[in-house]
Amino acid sequence: MKWTSLLGALLLMVAGAGHALAQTRLVTLGTLGGPLPSATRSQPANALIVRDKVYLIDAGDGALRQLRAAGIDLRQVRQIFITHDHDDHNAGWGSILGVQWDLGIWPVDVYAPSAQSMMQGFLQYFAVNARIRQADSKSGKLPPEQAFRAHDIQGNGQVFKDELITVTAQENCHYQTDPDADRKRNERDRSYALRIQTPDKSIVFSGDTGRCPALTAFAKDADVLVHEAIDLPLTRDMLRRQHVPDPVADGLMRHMIDEHTVPEDIGLLAQAAGVKRVILTHLVPGGDEPDARYSDGVRKHFKGPVVVARDLMVFD
Repeated sequence: MKWTSLLGALLLMVAGAGHALAQTRLVTLGTLGGPLPSATRSQPANALIVRDKVYLIDAGDGALRQLRAAGIDLRQVRQIFITHDHDDHNAGWGSILGVQWDLGIWPVDVYAPSAQSMMQGFLQYFAVNARIRQADSKSGKLPPEQAFRAHDIQGNGQVFKDELITVTAQENCHYQTDPDADRKRNERDRSYALRIQTPDKSIVFSGDTGRCPALTAFAKDADVLVHEAIDLPLTRDMLRRQHVPDPVADGLMRHMIDEHTVPEDIGLLAQAAGVKRVILTHLVPGGDEPDARYSDGVRKHFKGPVVVARDLMVFD
């Protein structure tokens, strides 16, 4: 799976060369980790293009605009998969559904740990808009609650299957567990890695996760591992520059250390799993630091290709 520019990829498709190339393309729509906005990166979102279908994996803020920037027709997006319900991964999915409803694109299926709860919230805030637009429409519109279908991911195993892809979930280690926390945590508060098998590739999306032994077996022999990456020293510096109070910064850093993954650990995972290629995304802090801050640590242990993704990169 090599990467090329978006324009180059589109020209290849227009020229009809897609049939001679891979059937699967990945577009890293958004590559920034965390909820803070950036002028250079959008929040996490990926488009997996398989023949004439587009499957969306995560939909952070800006995902709708990034789909437009990538030249992806919303009519091709009928399945959306959310790895976990942090706002940097799901803040943009309602905007996508809203525009799809405006354009008469349905049905659309959303898969997430708390998809049904999210859908209830979307339908509530969208209700006034929908009522007005339905009244304005001479041809009539399908009620939003009939246009969209929500599916809770309820544990490890197969999530979705059609004629092109199979999606399998594995709970990762983004939400560290302890007895007290587990008693307070809603059963749907889960975070998953996703493995997607297409006709010609197996792609594993780590989701947000700390060091996680279960992912080694889950990613075994995958063609591509799309993994989050954090630079801890730069993240601490970023919090200082933003004058985050020390108690708050300490709590955030604990989360970053325990529930996200540094490059060296990604390299160990990739080498042990025998994956063929690593694509780094969900970058924290994700500023203007050189790519080597993320890739060098991976390469200490992993001997295959490593790419630090940027927004709108296309991999085939």
